[in-house]
Amino acid sequence: MLLSTLMKSPDAMAVHTRIAPTPSGYLHTGNVFSFLYTKRLLQNTGDTLRLRIDDLDRARMRNGYLEDIFETLEWLGIKPDSGASNPHDFKTQYSQTLRVALYRSYIEQLKQKGHLYACNCSRKDILQKNKKGIYPGTCRLKNLSLLTPGTAIRLRIPEDTVPISFIDAHREKTISIHLLEDMGDFVIQRKEGLPAYHIASLADDVLYGTNTIVRGEDLLESTAAQLFLAGLLNLDVFLQTKFYHHPLVQHENGEKLSKSAGHLSLKHLRKTGMPAQQVTALFEKWLQTIA
Repeated sequence: MLLSTLMKSPDAMAVHTRIAPTPSGYLHTGNVFSFLYTKRLLQNTGDTLRLRIDDLDRARMRNGYLEDIFETLEWLGIKPDSGASNPHDFKTQYSQTLRVALYRSYIEQLKQKGHLYACNCSRKDILQKNKKGIYPGTCRLKNLSLLTPGTAIRLRIPEDTVPISFIDAHREKTISIHLLEDMGDFVIQRKEGLPAYHIASLADDVLYGTNTIVRGEDLLESTAAQLFLAGLLNLDVFLQTKFYHHPLVQHENGEKLSKSAGHLSLKHLRKTGMPAQQVTALFEKWLQTIA
């Protein structure tokens, strides 16, 4: 990617983007570099940045992680144009739990069109059949009721589905993902009954008018899945979205950073007295390495 692609002419279409952290762990440098990359795309007065916090994973959400998001953004000097301004504001006005009815309306449309089926496979079952965790379609022909307790609901991807292609603006190249081979029939509703990430993220981006999305390159399949969903749901506006998939920030041993690595969290770095300017300087160096 040329760094010039992060700049736009004054008459370019306004960028409406978002940062979408999850309150399932303390933010680390990988999260922050993605935030700063997203902020770098904003060059015009008409551009907007929204804070969207993905909190549907209620089992892993903690108030401390939620507070860390706001503390980190304040420390970095990142001020979103819309979205929650503090944890209380988020819980009462912006939590994804307040939009579950919207997500369910999309799931119902997919159900009515015959795209869904119930699955009672465990993660262990799937890994035993596919070491990469790609779902092998075990429950496709079981004809389980979608109301069966303890089952997830999956999207059936037709075997004749052509690869999903889209332009990755970071790499400046077309990416093609064969969903059935690279991902398998993915979950639309989790076993506990809550809508899954792909449907919720798609619905939120359409609702808030997002037209530019920054993600790590580990989410290329997610982008393809959401574009496929948008096509099924006739959400044409999402099909015009511009995507940037940046390389991941890694440990020195080459492993992906994890929120479980507490010593790498921004909360820890703040406590050690590291100034925000030092993190920004590290981001600038990283940006040069991925150009």
